[in-house]
Amino acid sequence: MKVSVIVPVFNTSKYLARCLDSILSQTQKDFELIAINDGSSDNSAEILSQYASRDSRIIIVTQRNKGLSAARNSGLKIARGEWIMFVDSDDFIPCDAIEKFLLAADESKESVVISKEYLLDDAPAARSEKVQWKRCAPALKELIKLRKAQSSAWNKFYSAALLKNRRFIEGIYFEDWPFNLELFGNIESFALLDEEMYVYCRNRDSSSILRSAFTLKKVSSYLEGIRRSLEKFRRHPQRKYALARIATAVKMLVAKTWKQGDQEARQATVLGVNALIKEGLLPKNSLTLKTRLRLWLLSKTR
Repeated sequence: MKVSVIVPVFNTSKYLARCLDSILSQTQKDFELIAINDGSSDNSAEILSQYASRDSRIIIVTQRNKGLSAARNSGLKIARGEWIMFVDSDDFIPCDAIEKFLLAADESKESVVISKEYLLDDAPAARSEKVQWKRCAPALKELIKLRKAQSSAWNKFYSAALLKNRRFIEGIYFEDWPFNLELFGNIESFALLDEEMYVYCRNRDSSSILRSAFTLKKVSSYLEGIRRSLEKFRRHPQRKYALARIATAVKMLVAKTWKQGDQEARQATVLGVNALIKEGLLPKNSLTLKTRLRLWLLSKTR
């Protein structure tokens, strides 16, 4: 088995067929599609069942709702492919994505390949028959330069051997960035494809994680990822680059709380970040002046 495509599914029946069709129509046919039905209450389960009855490459795992991290981890436990990729069930991929990921992986001999992505609203670039990629090293330094591409799991093609003992933090939001931070801190280089291999569909639903109010749960998730990353890179040779990425996460946390957080979220952010600084895990000078100012102002509105 060449590739395992892991698709977490939770109440995305509106988009699910489009996602599944894009995977099943790939020019590279040697893959398995592992769909994790994470306690959906809409008709996602029926759609999955219909597709599985027509294509033996589809494996359905049904579990109670545990969140995106747990769904991905469930897929990783049973994946048989030499390569792993993640596709969110409200997004989709071009028909040649798996083929080109494999070609880049084979040519580069790298354990991770990253691609560009484009928004559904954008006009995609013309597809090329050739596979164009470049080697990026050191991996973590180059990853943090990519901005949009650095955090997400869904625009990356991972060697299964590399993910053998790695799992997403369960029970939190924003689980991708600490997962990738640790992983890229422990490899030397990766291949970067110069073409879009993923179509990110911005969910306009106000209840989506990114668009809804910044709650205490989200603050706690950010802080959990930040703390774990700081602890893992406390004495790591790539600590300098990791701190740059972690400081960006703190900046995003403070900015989101500043703009969207209620009183409870603001208090948790101030207490959480200051605790990390006081413990010596987070150097205060790694934060931008604007972030430090906002943090101080948040402390005055408690």
